[in-house]
Amino acid sequence: MYQEPPATPSSPRPFSELPGLWTKVLQMTEEFFAQEAPRASGSNTLISVLILAAIATVLAVISSAIMGGVQMAFLPREYREAAAAGIGGNTLCSLCSGLVGTLLGFYLGNGLVYLGARVLGGSGEFGTQTYLASLFAVPLGAVSGVLGLIPIVGALAALAVSAYALVLNVRTVKVVHGLTTGKAVVAVLWPVLLIFVLSCLIIVVLALLGPAIGNVFSDIVTNI
Repeated sequence: MYQEPPATPSSPRPFSELPGLWTKVLQMTEEFFAQEAPRASGSNTLISVLILAAIATVLAVISSAIMGGVQMAFLPREYREAAAAGIGGNTLCSLCSGLVGTLLGFYLGNGLVYLGARVLGGSGEFGTQTYLASLFAVPLGAVSGVLGLIPIVGALAALAVSAYALVLNVRTVKVVHGLTTGKAVVAVLWPVLLIFVLSCLIIVVLALLGPAIGNVFSDIVTNI
């Protein structure tokens, strides 16, 4: 006798179940995201991103301490006190960038991807997109941060992790917005292209205005 498959739960998961999903980061297919989409939860997303921000902050402080220790080892003794103050300032900056930067980066980045998906005909919800993105952002962000502490080899491995995150992002956008692979790729990559174009424009503007700005400062110094 035929039996219908069990319906996919549509209520948000208890947060205690999310760490188990993070461990499945290498198994996150389109089918995985399609099954998990109905269980989207804005609060679970925010908590996950806050955990990622905490991890990023700790790793940033560790990285700053390591770099500061290396610099101190090669400085003459009379310069170490000033260098220690600089390391303290760098640590404070690492705390701010880890906490605020991670939150803003996650939601702003997803907002740009969401905008691109909607322009290309997508019809999904921002909350669903960010929830699914958080499922791989936390484990991959943690792994990438740890790898970043390892010189050269770790940085190359972190690039590979970032490339895999792009693949998962494309799968997420396809599932949430019902787009083709090509359109999903465009939606995911257009913010990167935008940043590249803006960076090039800033470099060109600075190159053109650099001499003029230098003359202005020179005149100010001369008249003091």
